[in-house]
Amino acid sequence: MAEAYILDAVRTPRARRQGKFTAIHPVDLLVMPLKALLARNALEPSLVEDLIIGCVTQTGEQGGCIARKAVLAAGWPDSIPGLTVNRLCGSGQQAVNMAAESVMAGQHELLIGGGVEHMTRCPMFSDIKGEESVLIKRFHPHLAHQATAAERLAWRFGFSREELDRYSYESQMRAKRAMLEERFKKSIIPVSYRMQDGEQALLDRDDNPRPDTTMAALAALQPAFKDGEKVTAGNSSAIVDGAAAVLIGSADKARRLGLKPRARVVAMKVVGSDPSLMLTGPLEACRLVLKQANLSSSQIDLWEINEAFAPVPLLVIRELGLDPLKVNVNGGAIPFGHPLGATGAMLINTALDELERTLTRYALITMCTGLGMGIATIIERV
Repeated sequence: MAEAYILDAVRTPRARRQGKFTAIHPVDLLVMPLKALLARNALEPSLVEDLIIGCVTQTGEQGGCIARKAVLAAGWPDSIPGLTVNRLCGSGQQAVNMAAESVMAGQHELLIGGGVEHMTRCPMFSDIKGEESVLIKRFHPHLAHQATAAERLAWRFGFSREELDRYSYESQMRAKRAMLEERFKKSIIPVSYRMQDGEQALLDRDDNPRPDTTMAALAALQPAFKDGEKVTAGNSSAIVDGAAAVLIGSADKARRLGLKPRARVVAMKVVGSDPSLMLTGPLEACRLVLKQANLSSSQIDLWEINEAFAPVPLLVIRELGLDPLKVNVNGGAIPFGHPLGATGAMLINTALDELERTLTRYALITMCTGLGMGIATIIERV
């Protein structure tokens, strides 16, 4: 089996919902990292054999295969196909994994995987018109909304409200430090946007973090969801807009193009999990991907565990016995936001940059997804 390498990775900033990206069409938002990825590597678009993009809310402006639409909107050759995938919150990570799998299988030599989610213009759940009757009959009342699942998770595993808020506060502080030190500068591409007065401006950093967050402010928040007690807006991921792209290729193709691989894709796993708890998938996905890679959890230098809700990373940390100082070291989706279909590709960006900054070796990226699934990827800096 051939090896698959990450040759480069870029992303847009994450912008608050109803904020700076409001006037940007989702297709145009996706085109930005695609063009930037090729431009900074001096690559002709014709070299890309396929574009695989994760997107969750595939309706309205994000419907009709946004990957292929982005190829055409970018002015790339008509010969380049596009594939849009939906593994719910794991879609962007799944897209990158699929690109890597294709290289490993010898089917392609150079692809782009990534993701996009414009949650302002295509609101979450706007693609759902009603659940299938058999599904409802089988799982009712156990098939839960994600927020309800987060409450269940907190109660099932005994996480207190204070623990959730403490974790969230620390994530905000880590994000504050990362932004002050410009740790994302290598990956972020500036995005031009139109302000309310019609003037153009440039967003070159994530604009959702709240560096002035305090434990007292978090504790004062009311439960954000009906019948909830522990899960609040302060310990949940924020709703934002964004897009990301990751260049995946073989060693031989990289050599011929004069590109230096940044990381090797070591192992990938996806699992189904209990849909009534929904958010436990990362735990088993991590166990399986570590086994596949023949690595122990102690050998992983960096963990990116998507902060859909604070109980998720807390569960993985506890059950796998992880060092919290290795987990989401630059903050996560609680401060930065979770642009559903793009987040997985963005986390790969973040992990890659941090491996290079710290000169460490292995990173494990994992996410929970709706309806009970988990996805995990291990990369190795080269």
